[in-house]
Amino acid sequence: MSSAWKEIKELHRQTTLGAKEGVAFRYFSRPLASFILYFIRNGRITPNQVTILSLLVALAGTVFQAVDLTWRGLLVGGALFMMAHMLDALDGQLARLRKAGSVIGMYFDFFIDELKAYFIFVSIAVRLYRQAMENSTPVLLQKTIDALHLGPEGVLWIGLAGLLGLSIGISCTQFVKRAEWKEAFPPGEGGGSPSPLARAVGLVEKVGSFVIDYPSYILILCIVNHVEIYFLGYAFIVCVYAVRALSGISLKLWRVNPYG
Repeated sequence: MSSAWKEIKELHRQTTLGAKEGVAFRYFSRPLASFILYFIRNGRITPNQVTILSLLVALAGTVFQAVDLTWRGLLVGGALFMMAHMLDALDGQLARLRKAGSVIGMYFDFFIDELKAYFIFVSIAVRLYRQAMENSTPVLLQKTIDALHLGPEGVLWIGLAGLLGLSIGISCTQFVKRAEWKEAFPPGEGGGSPSPLARAVGLVEKVGSFVIDYPSYILILCIVNHVEIYFLGYAFIVCVYAVRALSGISLKLWRVNPYG
């Protein structure tokens, strides 16, 4: 068993070197993925199959969250979302181990991650909307819709705003990743120390990135039965990001003179 454990640790080291990190990735998803990797490393399962499995697991979590309004349903859904998060780590580690990474596989992984973002947000929105219709809206959410002078349908409007912000944000992100955009608008070369304002903006962006990235904190909110915190925070951040990204793209293109 000790030799197996050493091999698992070595697999973990080899397949996570240089990979994206975060608290949930570092302390939950990647260690668990490395353990599973030990047993499937010589099998026939492919990284793309693991990616598809992560989507199916997230879909199952969506069903539990939206259909079962009990705390049990909330926990099961949150646990399935975290399992999908683990599988998101496993597909990349398996690809690195077998040196089977490809550009199309990388973009497929990004595409599935975007779908899972929709699944999670929609499931929470549907759950909270159903609770609002049954007069069991969480207190924080109820105060928010009251402040906006909305009724139970206010949950639906916030959900629609969040989906719109998420859609625009993802579209803008994919747009500026294109080689043509980078060629037309190469990143500026920074110089000197950033100003206090720039540091403050950077800190806000890091917090926002944590909120709108795959919500690895969702299980904690499920345990304490306060997923409305995710719902409200996520909707607000994606809408702010969408406005900023779309206005930034539009402003740059507005200044371009195609005839000059």
